[in-house]
Amino acid sequence: MAKKKKSGPASADTAQPENRLPGEGSVKSSSAGTGAENVARPLYAQVEVLNAARHADLRLVQAKDVMFAAGLNSIRLAGIELPQAATCYPVVFAETGDGWAAYAVTGHSNGKNEFVADDGQWRAGNYVPAFVRRYPFILSTNSQDESLSLAADLSSAMLSVVEGQPLYEEGKPSKTALAILKFCTSYHDQIRVSGRLFRQIADTGILQSRRAEVTLADGERRVIEGFHTVDESRLNALKDDDFLELRKSGALNLIYCHLWSMRSWKQIL
Repeated sequence: MAKKKKSGPASADTAQPENRLPGEGSVKSSSAGTGAENVARPLYAQVEVLNAARHADLRLVQAKDVMFAAGLNSIRLAGIELPQAATCYPVVFAETGDGWAAYAVTGHSNGKNEFVADDGQWRAGNYVPAFVRRYPFILSTNSQDESLSLAADLSSAMLSVVEGQPLYEEGKPSKTALAILKFCTSYHDQIRVSGRLFRQIADTGILQSRRAEVTLADGERRVIEGFHTVDESRLNALKDDDFLELRKSGALNLIYCHLWSMRSWKQIL
């Protein structure tokens, strides 16, 4: 099921997930003084590009819980999500393989999302990032012609050949599948637009590498690192022209959301 950039659908052999890093351990944590880390299972374990010939019987089952996200201690955010996310999570910046991104910190330990309760439900009253709502689907990019196709993690319990909403009807994508493709495409586009704004923020030189140390109820100390925050003194010292460019592009609003989110560190304890 392809959304073309140039031409031709992506094949299962050449297509790759458009996001391998985001939300899967981008922000690191360890026990203070030990460097010990827990390695979480990747969220997308068995990604395959969808097509009518191979997946004609595939159906989407409504998720009963979000246990699939229980191992994510950081989750990538599009810029449009920051106003809502900032009221629930610390929002930080991190450099990825292709630029800069924003992440909601959802846990103080690798492999542990503090916003997924023991019953598998997202902690009530907190914004659920689009990265989580998109699962088990993802866009896949054909390395040969850069076309985008809808893919899915076939290991997910949300996919079935017995029950649920069909993804194909009479050999064509169903309304359900088209809605999913639209959502994934919108998220993909928002991530690309956001990446340019986050790069603009980084290029001003106002970001600083940080590490946070938290003390748990049992006295254990955890160190969270691998992220950047805005240095307010550097922000205030920006030249007028640079500050104006941030305001014109919309990046300044994202900075303010980030700074407000620094009040939310207590939420991950």
